[in-house]
Amino acid sequence: MQARQILLDPVAQFSAQYPEADADKKSRLEKLWDQVQSLREKTSQLQLQAKITSRKIGEAKKNNQLADKLIESMHVKTADLKRLEVELKNIEDQVLVFFDSIAGELEPKVIAKNTFSNRYASSAVNIDEITIGLLENEEDDWNEYVGKQPEASIHHLTHWRHVLQKTYGINSFYFFAHDKNLKVVGILPLVRLKSGLFGDILVSMPYFQRGGAIADHPYIESELMEAASREAARLGVDYIEYRDDVPREGLPVQLHKVNMVLLLPDSEEALWNSFTAKLRAQIKRPQQQAPQVLVGGKEYLDDFYKVYTRNMRDLGSPCHSKKLVENILNHFPDNSWIVIIRLNNKPVSAGLLLGHSGTMEIPLASTIRDVNPYSINMLLYWEVLKLATRLGYKCFDFGRSSKCAGTYRFKQQWGAQEKQLYWYYWLDKGAELPSLSPTNPKYALIINAWKRLPVVLAKWLGPFIVKNIP
Repeated sequence: MQARQILLDPVAQFSAQYPEADADKKSRLEKLWDQVQSLREKTSQLQLQAKITSRKIGEAKKNNQLADKLIESMHVKTADLKRLEVELKNIEDQVLVFFDSIAGELEPKVIAKNTFSNRYASSAVNIDEITIGLLENEEDDWNEYVGKQPEASIHHLTHWRHVLQKTYGINSFYFFAHDKNLKVVGILPLVRLKSGLFGDILVSMPYFQRGGAIADHPYIESELMEAASREAARLGVDYIEYRDDVPREGLPVQLHKVNMVLLLPDSEEALWNSFTAKLRAQIKRPQQQAPQVLVGGKEYLDDFYKVYTRNMRDLGSPCHSKKLVENILNHFPDNSWIVIIRLNNKPVSAGLLLGHSGTMEIPLASTIRDVNPYSINMLLYWEVLKLATRLGYKCFDFGRSSKCAGTYRFKQQWGAQEKQLYWYYWLDKGAELPSLSPTNPKYALIINAWKRLPVVLAKWLGPFIVKNIP
């Protein structure tokens, strides 16, 4: 196995290749991998800071201003960056040495040359029989294919092209592959976002954590992505971002996000008993305030949006349009819900839920910070987990988080397990990997200013900005 492939996700590769390995060996590898990811994140942040400092030095010199302190700061950052890069290379080498040493101790799991994981329906493909095209009116065939693919998410359905077009006027490019019998054997949805601030990009899929290529065979997925790359070059976009959850080779990748998923038991009682005593106490605490819990659809849209826009303003983030939530509810009438918690007849906490193929997820959730002392947020998540269990869902998707961040720890306390996300990129010539994270220093002033906006103004401005943030 190539070093580059191992370093995409060594823990997953190790588990697949050596399923009989003892827990101690896996634990040693997990600790090394945690160090690699931490160093990669620090390196990425320092590279960004160095770039900003370099730009400031250039501006100072252009304006005949003193830049001594900036230059000194740049020297420190450069030295720190070299140290981090050496340290990262050292830990990555340790990961590879670990694999080599294990290879001498254990027998790897034997995998036939043309056999693939359960993700793929076919172990062979006739290249000459595969045709790639852009979706026009074949939505039923596309959605039928999504329904049969265990790896597909709700965001692969064509409903989203209509939701985003109706809400924001956004154009999409839905690539599909079919065989000689015109049977769909692969799909790749892409959405184009274009703005002066964030660039001209294609994303699969924006606003959510997944949406990459799904096909009967890895070759077909590669062909779909190749077709998308050619279209991106023709359109002149800056880059494509493929949001995926499987390792691939040959593309730049960012590994800064993980998905947090909880396996649900068969009953509410079993779910409750799976929690720690501390977590159960946190859930009971807000119940002393006599909250009202409501579950429904569009009848609670106003309540949802009132809580959501207030919370997003307080966080310094632009909010989505109310029309987006309304269109989601309209296009997914049988598997979308709004959960509202009211105190003294006022909405204080809200969540938008989506269900698909055994998994319920919560793409939007908010709680007004005024009620944080009552732990209302804990009650919200308890109620949505109960609902998911009652409706027979097997998994609850808490959404993506940066590893070890506050949201990561919040989701982890419910028993959620992480799954590595791989965000791959096709980059136009000269383009760099994007950094649109709110932790990016160049957005700090915007975020702080946004927090001081009146809610009414933030509600009006938000959709114009957020529609182009993937």
